[in-house]
Amino acid sequence: MTLNTWARTWETLLRAAIGDEALWLAGHNDLTAGGLTHLTVAPGRARATATDRHRATPAHPTITLPVFTDDQITAWQAASPTCGHLQAVRTGKLPDCLTNPGHTGGVPAQPAPEEITFSCDCGTPPCRHIAALTHAVTARLTSRPTDFATLRGLPEHPAQPPAASADQPVTTTRTTPRGKIHIPAHHAWAWYRECAEPPLLPTYTPELTDEPVPSLPASTAPPAPAPEREQIHALISDAASQARAHLRDATPLQCALHEDAIRLAAVVPGIRLPETAERLGIDIADLREQISEYTPIRGSTKQTLSV
Repeated sequence: MTLNTWARTWETLLRAAIGDEALWLAGHNDLTAGGLTHLTVAPGRARATATDRHRATPAHPTITLPVFTDDQITAWQAASPTCGHLQAVRTGKLPDCLTNPGHTGGVPAQPAPEEITFSCDCGTPPCRHIAALTHAVTARLTSRPTDFATLRGLPEHPAQPPAASADQPVTTTRTTPRGKIHIPAHHAWAWYRECAEPPLLPTYTPELTDEPVPSLPASTAPPAPAPEREQIHALISDAASQARAHLRDATPLQCALHEDAIRLAAVVPGIRLPETAERLGIDIADLREQISEYTPIRGSTKQTLSV
């Protein structure tokens, strides 16, 4: 969807008026999912019916903006008489030159963001319903730019056929010239993040052997203060054992800090017990006892500790 001047003007104006990027993206997602119907554009107002999974009853978002006064319309019509833009408006067109206040008698085509007001049944405008309505109007202005003149209350211009049946969902997608649907990555991630249900995982059972973790190839020791080479090898082996247990038996990968410290102290060589005991807030004798009682996961080996 390539935005024309008036659709881009509306989008920029309403984005500033809403002032919340999270709502802006949520509204795009709702509109893409077909959550908007009964879109109407009238002088000073855009309105629709919104349905989504977050509410049991439909909401009715409304965007209200000021219309031109009689004096502003007079100044608009008297400005630049040789241009021909008035005749273009009468024939259902809205030339780009009308975005220049110097061309329209000092009357700006768009209102200021603070002049725009919102209302919605959900009770918290601006909301995702308002944002969805904003995107819907942007899409409509892309094919019907003279609706911008309607919103501002300009004199009547030839009516255009309705874009869609009033009770049909209003949706929008951005497409490439070849017709493939294109959704920006941040929109896709926002939609995924908001999904109420996690995605279905394929039915798959990995084939794991009982062979021990193979020895790692020799590598150079990392510079201080990094862990020693044998400690890094032990950590890698421990991570592999944890992953194996998770895939085989659904063993949780995360645990409490205390339990995790005991496990690592039992499998990583060179762990200094005084520092570990101090971090855990226990006596070093208690730490030794807990380590001695620790049973490592299959595939890992208990290592020698340093005092």
